[in-house]
Amino acid sequence: MSTAAGSARPVGRRRAVVIAGAALLVVALIAVLAIFNFGRQPAAEATEVVRAERSDQVTTVSLSGSLSPQQQANASFAVPGTVNAINVRVGQEVAAGDTLATLDDRDLRNAVSLAEANLAAARAQVQTLRDADAATSAQLTAANAQTEAMAAGVENARQRLSDAALTSPLTGVVAEVELEVGDQVTGAGASLPGSGSNPLSGLGLPSSVTGAAGQSGAGGAQIVVVVPDAWQLEATVGTADLTSLEPGQQAVVTPTGTDTHVTAVVDTVGIVASSSSGSAATFPVTLAITEPGVQLFSGSDADAVVTTATVPDVLTIPVEAVTYADDTTTVRRPGDTTTEVSLGRRFGNRVEVTGGLGAGDEVLVPVGVVVSAPARPQFGPNGTFVSPSPSPSANR
Repeated sequence: MSTAAGSARPVGRRRAVVIAGAALLVVALIAVLAIFNFGRQPAAEATEVVRAERSDQVTTVSLSGSLSPQQQANASFAVPGTVNAINVRVGQEVAAGDTLATLDDRDLRNAVSLAEANLAAARAQVQTLRDADAATSAQLTAANAQTEAMAAGVENARQRLSDAALTSPLTGVVAEVELEVGDQVTGAGASLPGSGSNPLSGLGLPSSVTGAAGQSGAGGAQIVVVVPDAWQLEATVGTADLTSLEPGQQAVVTPTGTDTHVTAVVDTVGIVASSSSGSAATFPVTLAITEPGVQLFSGSDADAVVTTATVPDVLTIPVEAVTYADDTTTVRRPGDTTTEVSLGRRFGNRVEVTGGLGAGDEVLVPVGVVVSAPARPQFGPNGTFVSPSPSPSANR
C-alpha cells in the first residue's frame, strides 16, 4: 500500500507542472500581442480627393401615380334593351363610328312607326282645317303646334332606334367588354370620349367621361376603347411641391419594376385637393408622355421626376464631404485640415457651397462613396437629355 501511494504523488506533481506551464504560455502569448500592438493607432479612414466644381444644376419634384391612355372612350347604351349582338373583342382595332354592340330593336322600330303615323295624322288635320272655310286662326295655330310636336316625336324615336347600335366615338383598340348577349341594359349611359387635355381637369375632375352607372367597366362603361399610342401619368403632389409645378415642364417617367425611362411634360396641375388627411392635402397632376412608340400598360404604376428649374453656375461638392457639428458645417481638406463652409441648396447627392471654398478647392470624401460629377440640366440649353433616377425623394 505504501508503494502505490508513493507512485501516485509524482504523477500528481507532473500534472500540476503541465497545467502551470500551459498557463504561463498563455500569459506569454498575451504579453507578446500586447507588446506588438502597443502604440499602434487605429487605421485612418480611407478617403479620396474631390474638387469643388461649378456647373449648371436642376431642381426636381418626384411624383408617383398610374398610367392611362390620353384618349379613352367609355361607351354605354343610351337606351334600355336586351343585348342581341357583340361585334368586337378585347384587343380588336376599331375606327370611329364602327358598331361595337347592338340591342334588340323591335320595340324601338315599332315606336318609330307609331310616331310617323301620328305625324301623318297631325299633318292631315292641318290640311283639313285649311280646306275648311270655317277654321279659325286659333284652330290652325293649335294644329300646327301639334304637327311640330309629332315631328319632334319622330326625330326622338329615330334617335332612340339609332342608339340601339353602340358605336365607337374614336379610332383605337378595344380595352374592355363588359357585356354578354342576353344582358339587360338600363340605358342610362352615353358614348363620349375622354381626353387627357380635359379643360376641367385642373379642378380635380376625372379626365374621361364615363358611361352608364351600374356596369362593371371603367367608370361604369360597357365597352372601353383606348388610343394605345398616347399615354399619360395621373399622379398627385403635396402642397409643398404644388407651386413648383406648371404645365410644359419636362419630366422623366419610369414604370414601376422596369428600368425604362420615357420623356413627358406636365399637362395639368390641379388647384383643388383630390384627397386630404389632416393637413396633408394632395393635388392631381397629369403628365403627358411625349416619347413615341413606347409600350405601356393602362393601370400600371409609375414614378416621375419633373425638372422644375435650372440653376446656372452653382459651386457644389458631394454631400458626403460635409461634417455637421452643432451649428457649424465643415469639410476635411488634404493635409489633415478642416475648413468651415456655408451651404445652400441641395441637388441630388451634391450640395451648393456659398462660402468657405472656391472652384477647384480640394476636399476629402470617404472611399467607397459614389461621387458623381456635377449634373448637367436634364433638358438644359446644352443639349443632351439625361434620365435621372426617379427613386430618390424630391429635392427643392
